[in-house]
Amino acid sequence: MRHIHTMASGMSPSGSRVRKTEWIPQSLLHGRQGSGRNSASKTHQQLKWAVYICAFVLCLQALLGTVDADPVLASSLGFCKNVTVLKGAPLHCCLPAPKRTPIRFRFPRIPRTFLGRPILRERKPAHIVQRDPDYVRKYNLAYARMKALPDTDPRSFLNQWRVHCSFCNEAFKQRRTPGPLGPETGVVLQVHYSWTFLPWHRIYLYYHERILASLINDPTFALPFWNWDNQLDQDAAMMPAMFFPNFGVQNSALFDQFRNPNHLPPKILYLGYNSKLEAEGKQNLTDKQIRYENLCVMYNQVTTKISARDFLGGPYVVGTDNSAATVNVSAGEVPGESGGMESVHNVAHEWTGLINDPEHPDNEDMGNFIYAARDPIFYSHHSNVDRLWDVWKTIPDKVTRSGNRKRMDYTSRDFLDSEFTFFDENQDMVIVKIRDSLDSSKLGYKFTDVSESDNMWIYYEPMPAQEYPSNSSDYPAATPSGYNYIGTDPVSFRLDRRAPTSEDAREKGVKNVDQLQEDVVLERVKIPHLQYARFDVFINYPAANRQTRLYMSEFVGTFTHLPSGMVDMSRSVSESSSESEDNFRIVTIRYSVNAALKRLGITDYNTDIVVTIVSKGARNSSPKTGFTFSNLIQDFQ
Repeated sequence: MRHIHTMASGMSPSGSRVRKTEWIPQSLLHGRQGSGRNSASKTHQQLKWAVYICAFVLCLQALLGTVDADPVLASSLGFCKNVTVLKGAPLHCCLPAPKRTPIRFRFPRIPRTFLGRPILRERKPAHIVQRDPDYVRKYNLAYARMKALPDTDPRSFLNQWRVHCSFCNEAFKQRRTPGPLGPETGVVLQVHYSWTFLPWHRIYLYYHERILASLINDPTFALPFWNWDNQLDQDAAMMPAMFFPNFGVQNSALFDQFRNPNHLPPKILYLGYNSKLEAEGKQNLTDKQIRYENLCVMYNQVTTKISARDFLGGPYVVGTDNSAATVNVSAGEVPGESGGMESVHNVAHEWTGLINDPEHPDNEDMGNFIYAARDPIFYSHHSNVDRLWDVWKTIPDKVTRSGNRKRMDYTSRDFLDSEFTFFDENQDMVIVKIRDSLDSSKLGYKFTDVSESDNMWIYYEPMPAQEYPSNSSDYPAATPSGYNYIGTDPVSFRLDRRAPTSEDAREKGVKNVDQLQEDVVLERVKIPHLQYARFDVFINYPAANRQTRLYMSEFVGTFTHLPSGMVDMSRSVSESSSESEDNFRIVTIRYSVNAALKRLGITDYNTDIVVTIVSKGARNSSPKTGFTFSNLIQDFQ
């Protein structure tokens, strides 16, 4: 992991490191010996110029964001290791070498109408566009041709799968300098668990879509989006029918055999899904209940996340190891930190894959990051994730006390200049920065407006508070840097709170304390790489358990960790606990609580709260089979 440097001048509001520049040439500070009025005047002029120069340098630094940026730099060239799976030999996920010199990204040339309006490719809802036989034939043909390409072609379906398998499973190493052949750091690369998750997948889909379009010679072709957050249209949250046999239109290239047979249409995706309860026959909700809980999950994972850190995820800079099992806090090392969007996206992965199938311990295909991109539905799923990033930026502030904070991406160069390589439709390796991905319209595409269904979760209202009698003093506080345990049974802790200060506001780059978002943070949670984990959190409701409904005011959100293998949820962590520490990762988890505190009538920052954590991964009852974390804190963003 990387040491986070603390500069003399501290951190800028954007999260960038800015080093003060105080260099002034000695000749500008001292007049010549024997100087009189002229030399004094000259010295005065020189000092004025010195001030101008310093001001210019400081302004330039502010504009650039930082002089000492450490963005993650990654490429598929050079080191590449095989990816381990539970069943079978390690997988070769490495990509072919480019045939030509890598090129820098350039925005596409977008055609315009006679009136100068851009003509953008339109990504449409899968449940709507599947009613168009011509589109389904075209969509199928594009994948059929992609699957027919030789394995040596970086555009082939095999290599498109390998892109995700490698970048998302630590097959590559980070680089020290920009460019695909920069020296490697020795630290593995992982584009999940941080602020790279959404931008990296957007760029991945951008090129995947362009390759499909080129293979059918149709520049207007666009991927559909699986509109699983839509609780308005009856079939929107189902796995789209066009991905299954007997559809009535040729679609064999869209089929994948490794999908959960228990979740086929007319089953709707349940964002509160728990595979253990399902296996025990205890997850018996009506469609109406599922839809209501889905609205609640979307509200808590998207609407209430107003800061970039809460929605996109935590910082990821060169030297950070998101796969590591230990974190040296005193050395400034930081763990991985998923945003709200990544966690809810994980549920769709798990629900679609072969969960609870002992013959498929790796959850293939959609059920883990290794195999997920082998299923064409993966790209439709991520098309919706990409859309929700655009939607998030437009949601009005109903969260902070001010009610006027604008949702924005990170602005630091550590974020903007993070760099990755992809292959385009011409088989060229392209070097792309995150700053190139922030505006989907500049990439030449848009999404069909489904704001009517979006508004159902954006303006969702939970059930009234339970008025459960709870005294925070009855519960222990978490032990800082200690052994705090989450087991099979729910666990509750007292959280001492304080009011935010003007210093908090300055550090986070907001105008005043009323624009701050309040978070409950689980610090440094230890999770096995190959284990599924889910933590639902409630405040002031210690009676919460695995079967507690999520559409209540006390629920503040969920975190999910997708396994790279283990599908049998009856296995305990103890099977892995005797193995190397390399089998674990450390993550920090945020839950946004502004809206819930308001609903519960808690307006005084000096009021302590009870935080109840409900683990929804199956565990044995042994104390050795749970999760540990280092602390539970209040934080402001």
